[in-house]
Parts: sequence; C-alpha cells; structure tokens
Amino acid sequence: MSQVRTLTASLDAVAHRTDTGYSHLVQEKEPAKFVAYAEIARRARRFGAALQAAGVRRGDRVGLILPDSSEFVDAIFGAMYAGAIAVPVYPPMNLGQFEAYLGNTTHILRQAGCSLLVTDSKVRPILGKLMSSVPSVRSVEVYQSFVKQVDERAAPIGVDVKPEDVAFLQFTSGSTSRPKGVTLTHANLIANIEAIGGAAGLQIPEEAYGVSWLPLYHDMGLIGFVFTPIHYRVKGVTFISPLMFLKRPSVWLRQLSERKAMITFAPNFAYGLATTRIKEHELQGVDLSHLRVAGCGAEPIQYETLKAFAERYAPYGFKRTAFLPCYGMAEHSLAVTFVGLDDDLKADRVDPEALAQGEAKPAADGADAVQVVCCGRSFPGHELRIADADGQALPEGRVGQIELRGPSVMQGYWNDAERTAAALKDGWLATGDLGYLKGGELYVCGRIKDLIIIHGRNYHPQDLEWQASQVEGVRRGNVIAFGLHDPQIGRERVIVAAEVRSPEAGDELREKIVARILEALALKVDEVVLLPPGSLPKTSSGKLQRSKTAELFRSGALGKGAGQAGTLDLLKHLATSRWNYIKASFGSRGDSDE
Repeated sequence: MSQVRTLTASLDAVAHRTDTGYSHLVQEKEPAKFVAYAEIARRARRFGAALQAAGVRRGDRVGLILPDSSEFVDAIFGAMYAGAIAVPVYPPMNLGQFEAYLGNTTHILRQAGCSLLVTDSKVRPILGKLMSSVPSVRSVEVYQSFVKQVDERAAPIGVDVKPEDVAFLQFTSGSTSRPKGVTLTHANLIANIEAIGGAAGLQIPEEAYGVSWLPLYHDMGLIGFVFTPIHYRVKGVTFISPLMFLKRPSVWLRQLSERKAMITFAPNFAYGLATTRIKEHELQGVDLSHLRVAGCGAEPIQYETLKAFAERYAPYGFKRTAFLPCYGMAEHSLAVTFVGLDDDLKADRVDPEALAQGEAKPAADGADAVQVVCCGRSFPGHELRIADADGQALPEGRVGQIELRGPSVMQGYWNDAERTAAALKDGWLATGDLGYLKGGELYVCGRIKDLIIIHGRNYHPQDLEWQASQVEGVRRGNVIAFGLHDPQIGRERVIVAAEVRSPEAGDELREKIVARILEALALKVDEVVLLPPGSLPKTSSGKLQRSKTAELFRSGALGKGAGQAGTLDLLKHLATSRWNYIKASFGSRGDSDE
C-alpha cells in the first residue's frame, strides 16, 4: 500500500513524468491531445496560484463548469493545491432545459456556498443570472483568461494539504431528490482508490492503460479515471468525449483496440448500445484481447445485456471473464464491491414471487425467473451488511437495505445536518438500496423508495422495466415503472411509462406490455403510457427519474416536453445545434439516488 495519503501528493509523485499522462480525444478525425503528468502538475499549480490571487482561501468552495476534460483535470487538482474545495457542476445541455439547468446549478452553488465560479468562454454568457441569485459567488471567471493572471510557473503559497481536508464536494445527480453535496476528504478518497486498485481490486500495474468516455463531473469518471490512474502512476488514459461516444459507439471500441487498453468502465446501457448500434464495417481491425477489465456499474446491471455484448465481441478477442460488475455510490467515495478478477459473469436466477416477499429463492428449472447479477464482495477494511427496517442484520438470502461502514464512507452531506443524520447512524451508511447476500457476495435489487407494494408484496420497478423493454417497439432503457396510491381501490396503481420508436404505437403495444409483465411477474399493470423519444425526465448523468416521472404523471404533464438533458436524443440534437460545444453527457452511478 502506498504511503501517499493525499491526492495532491499523488500528483506530486508523478510530476516529473513527461512520457506518461492523459490523452483527450475531442474530435474523431483529429489526434488526441496528450498532456503529460508533469504538465498537469504545472498547470494545476498555476490554477491554484490564480485562485489565491483572486482571494480564494483555504476551505473556500470553487464551482467548476468546464466541458473541456483537460481544463477540468487541471482545475480540480489546482483547487486542491490551493486548499480550496472544488465543486464540479455539469455543463448546460440544451436550450430547452435552460431554466431547469439554472435552477439546479443555483441550488448546488448556494448549498456549497461557492465564492467563485470558473467556466469557459462559451458557457460564461449564459450564467449571468447566477450572480444575483447566488450572493456568495463574487465572480464568474473564464478559465483561459483566469490562469493568465499569474505566471506560467506560479504555484500556491503556504498550503499544507492534509488527509483530513475536504478534497471536493460530489453533488448527487438528484434522481430522487434535490442534489446533495457528498463531503469527501483526501483520506476517504485514498482509501477507496487503494481498495479499487489493490490486491482485492483491479491489481493495477504501472503499465496499465485505460480508456473512458465517462464525464469527469461524476465520480466514476473522476475518481475512477483521473485520481486512481495518477495514484497508481499508470501509463495513461484516453478520455473520449461523451458526445462522441453516443454519436458513434465504435469510437470506444476502436480506442480500446488502438491503445491496447487494459481497463474500461461503463454503465449497462453503454454495453447494450455497443452491441446493437455498431456495424460490422466499423470494427475492421478491432482487437479487444488486451482488455482485462470491462467494469459495469452506475445503473441496474442486466445479465442479458452483458451476455449479448460478450457473444457479439468474442470474435474480436473479448473475453467474458473481463466483465467486472460492481456496486458503488458517491457516499462511499466510489466503489463498494467488485467481483473477482477473471471471474465469469454470474447471475442468480430468483423466483419473482419469492423476491416480492423479500426472499431470494432460486427459481425452478423452466419457470419464470428474475436474473440478479452478482456484484461481488466488499473490500478489506470495509464492512457491508443487509439490514431490516429496524437496522438489524439479516441472514443471507433475505432482501433488505444495503448498509456500509469503513474509511471510504463520506463525512456527511455538506451543510445538511438533517440528511446526514438520516444517512449515517451508529457509523453505518444507509444506502437506500435493496439487496441480499449469497456466499458473501452482494446482489443488488433496487431502491427502497422505488418499491411497488401490491397486496403486501414488494415489486422492484427495474424488473417491470426490463420486461417492458423486451417488447418490440419499446426503446430499451427508456422505461419507468412506478406505483401511486389510489384510495378508491385501496392500493397502489401500477404505471408503466415507456418511450416508443413509432408515434403510431397504440393499444396493441400497450396490451403487449401488460401481457409480458403479467406473464413474467404475475403482476397486472393498471396503465401504460406511451411516449415519444426524449420524454422521460433524466438527471444530468442520464439516469431515469422515477419520482419526477410520477410527479409529472400525477399533474398530467408527462409527455408534454422533452426529458432533462442527458438523453441520447438530446445529445444527438446537440451535435447539430448551436450548443454542440458541450461535450459532457453521462455520469456514473456513484450516488445513492441511482
């Protein structure tokens, strides 16, 4: 285990390296821009010095809205060098959601109490309203001109960064509530990074190379592919523009091949997209045999999605044992559990009716089953348990709340004592996620708040959504199921909202969705709402918002406008709109709202 205990010390340790570093691929037909570790350290110190020159002091919060991944890396390390606390904020996505974006950004900056906001020249003009709505923000600066206020070799003065200092605030994506500022110290992050890359994790060697298209304003992209590689002094990482990946998923696989990459991570939907959207002619010369770790997290993991990817890309050298399903959340820095390296993809075939009663009972051969993917074990020095509503530990095979304890757990929610007290009890972090243990390994079922309870039985919306997604005409990954209490019938009404490919879809498709769910889960859906693409609300990180969907349905507004930025449809629109300079699009799981 390394003796380095802060992220700034991790960067200092590679600050002499000019042959290793990060490459940023912004345009597919242009070469990636290489930035050596030595250059990252120099530019980060310069940014830190510029913050001090602007009056930023130790402990001050600095908002970062930087679509450019290279500038973002420099700025977040620079804030740490200055002793400031960085607050990453996702960039604006589209003009149609501008007011919602400003509202969310205003909430984050107010909650954090940011004194300064740094962005780029294209985003700066649209942030004028923030000056009056967030009194703590003294100025909004443009990165390029801001750093020019100090000498190229300038560095922060008189800052001794300590392990107990807050490194940055990771605001949750807000899929079930307003974003909360997860407070993480250097000690929290180093503990999680060493768990991720250590003997019980990825066993990261210095010759490792990674490829990622994940945005850096969320934890999987930031901690997983910026902080962790520097700490382990790896050969390098290539960052692909998220927009580029969503427009042409083959770029991801081609970069994995060209760089002979060992590690990549992505949400479940990305593997599905790469399976169905990439044409054979785009794969000429692709070799995935070097890929040792294909991590999957950030959203419910579907066994069939990963199985299909493995089958599609086996001829290109992809090994199914490269899959590394995992569970994580921002409140635990990033990673909570990993499966073992080179373990085969594994899912538990569970009886859906038993699961509805809180028991993970194996399904009979040939019977309907729910496939729950194994997410592995917790790390050494960390604890995980499954607890009932009273906080009592449950035996293996019983479904309950996932609770965590250990050095990776957050300090709390910034400036939010009430939510902190609700999440942290007797040293245990209540995740709000449901799961069970089998053979000491974790199987994740869903969110407690999202449970649909019918006649005393608990149904997980992900199971309904998966079944509905298999119906021809429904857009996979764009289905939300939820329950709403109806006093007239004395129970929850079960609603399924699904985006469909054809605007002509009607009663026949509704009937097919109802029949599919009834057959698979023995649950009668009360109403199916068919929507055009882009209608379902999503967070900045692209996660479906069930509570928001239920609210829109209740008010009669569902389907009246496009879903929040982050959807594939909006990103395609951005590619040809005046907003096409925005490159960020999707984040990782990382927080308990996912």
